[in-house]
Amino acid sequence: MGRGRNRQRGAALILFLTVLVLGVAWFAVGALGKAMPATAEREIRTGHALQAAKQALLAYVALKAAEPGEKHPGRLPCPETPAQVGTSAEGRAAPIVSPPFPTCSAVGRLPWRTLGIAQLRDGYGEPLWYAVPTGSWALVNSSTVLDINPGLANQLTFDAQPNAVVAVIIAPGPAINGTSLPGTPPAGCGTVNQQVDRYAVPYDPAKFLECGNESGSYITAAPAPWGNDRAIAITASEVMDAIAGPVADRVQRQVLPALADWNQIELAATGKSWSSPYLPFASPFSDPDSNYYCGAAGETEGLTPLASRSSPNCSTLWTANASLVLGLSFLGCTQYADRVQCDFQRIFGTAPFSARIVATAPKVAGSFRGPLVAGDVTYTGSPTSTSLSFALSEATGDATATVDVTWPSTLASMSTVTVRVPHLQDAAVLSDSRVTWFRSNNWQRHVYYAVAPSATANSTSSCAAAEDDDCLEVVGLPDSTGNYWNKRLVLALVGQPTGGQIRSCGTYSDPDNPTVQDCDNVKQYLEAENAEYGTGPRVFRANLRIANPSAPTLPLPPFNDRVATCPLQYATDGGAVVICN
Repeated sequence: MGRGRNRQRGAALILFLTVLVLGVAWFAVGALGKAMPATAEREIRTGHALQAAKQALLAYVALKAAEPGEKHPGRLPCPETPAQVGTSAEGRAAPIVSPPFPTCSAVGRLPWRTLGIAQLRDGYGEPLWYAVPTGSWALVNSSTVLDINPGLANQLTFDAQPNAVVAVIIAPGPAINGTSLPGTPPAGCGTVNQQVDRYAVPYDPAKFLECGNESGSYITAAPAPWGNDRAIAITASEVMDAIAGPVADRVQRQVLPALADWNQIELAATGKSWSSPYLPFASPFSDPDSNYYCGAAGETEGLTPLASRSSPNCSTLWTANASLVLGLSFLGCTQYADRVQCDFQRIFGTAPFSARIVATAPKVAGSFRGPLVAGDVTYTGSPTSTSLSFALSEATGDATATVDVTWPSTLASMSTVTVRVPHLQDAAVLSDSRVTWFRSNNWQRHVYYAVAPSATANSTSSCAAAEDDDCLEVVGLPDSTGNYWNKRLVLALVGQPTGGQIRSCGTYSDPDNPTVQDCDNVKQYLEAENAEYGTGPRVFRANLRIANPSAPTLPLPPFNDRVATCPLQYATDGGAVVICN
């Protein structure tokens, strides 16, 4: 009997131990099962946070680019500085600091409040960090012109590739102790103990970022166990793609109306205007980086003629000579910085004392210059009569000013008299706020310019009907924008290279002209009809919704031009409003 009880107790103990072992095993398996998904889930959350931050940053840049007063569309916000943590400025882009030059930290936390989003954190609960090139994409250096446009290059090193990206967003992960790891860290990785004073204010980037992310050589993933950062980058092309629409809209609503109506702007600013308004001839198309942006007589297509009078290649300074001089000795005409001056002296002879001065300024019909009126010409000797006539030549693009002046019979013997003709000044449109952002960032390097022959200086032609060679046509716009055929000015914003385009002065392949070896081919910049010259009216295409009506099932070719034109109207509740006429 006692022996039976002992056997039962032994069996119960074995059963209990079996259940205990199975329970421990089950717990261990369950714990491991939960630990493995937890790491993966953290990585997934980190990836989602990085993607969300990138989209928010690009959206913010695009939104800012659309603002009419933004002077540098495409500018990136500065990171939050470590000193902002724990203050009312936390989460906001650091202000640009000067003097001597505007600057901000190259790396700091993501300015989530500035981006208008909730604070994003990685899978370990850490806020994201953010890096930008200092002095270029995020800043405006007051001592130089900052060109934020499609030609501005990547400037940050990423994954060992120099000049690869323009911004990096970094998930720092949990703190690690690099000082306790055995062996020598890989190149670029330090041995900081992030577990001590990680959150001491101001934050030290090295307490959060590793293996170059804290010092300017950024990487997608830091090598374990020396680092645990995860990063995502933004390239210059991605920024340009984000702002292409807003910039094109500003070209249509700001730049183009100002250029089209520049004579009215001049009248409002100076009280003077050209008696026969004109649009300047185009600067002949060539490599945009070396183009003079000065119109040439007879050129109706090319690049925008925005060169100022101070440009050595677009000088419109007067040169002069005198004719029909009566009773005076002509001493010559001298060109000064602000004027051309002709001098005369009475040595002998009798009245009338008179002279005609003929002054010529080159390239005026290919530039935006303010006009000259009679009151601008000054004289000495108290003349009894003066007159000024002014003409622009369609054939040469030059301006001619003819000044007739007569002095009184009381002009003293041996006295000297002068006639001063001031040089033409830059037209007010070049300093108009609607145009200055465009010029200061050199967007003219990325915009094609076309003017209708009927709108150039002293043109005797007119744009009267469809299929008129003196008009420009823009097809592909909604019918609500007005007639497609009566355009007098077109600005085509060039998109990113597509369809095999190569924008460099090296060798490239042109199916139509295999011998082309330079970058002066418009087909490397525009697509479809926009890059084609032909007979009949010049046609530009705003989109490729109808690429080939006879073969509608064929895939559309690459196309990313954005065309702005004048005149153009848009619909409002009160009816159609013309942007420019």
